[in-house]
Amino acid sequence: MPEENDSKEKTTYVRYPFANQKISDLNSNMSVAIAGLIVSKDSEIISFIVEDDSGRINVITNNMDAFNGIKEGQFVRVLGKTWGDAEDIELKSDIIQDFTGVDSELYKKLVL
Repeated sequence: MPEENDSKEKTTYVRYPFANQKISDLNSNMSVAIAGLIVSKDSEIISFIVEDDSGRINVITNNMDAFNGIKEGQFVRVLGKTWGDAEDIELKSDIIQDFTGVDSELYKKLVL
């Protein structure tokens, strides 16, 4: 039996790859992956600050489970999109990965 051809249009979403970056190299409107230590958390606005050797950035998430699963001093990788201007760049996270078991020095040598 032939398949019916439905005339409804499909919505296609395009997601650009996340580029590994140092925090100091970030600009607005970039899809990036950063890795660093969590230096503080703010549960009121569900955000945290990540620091690498080059700087710090505020990361905002809407994933409460991922937020509750991280702690200060933990090595993480965050994939997301930057927004803001100049010194006020922030990262809206899509994915937060626990990198506790990853050798941070080796990661920097191989990836950055």
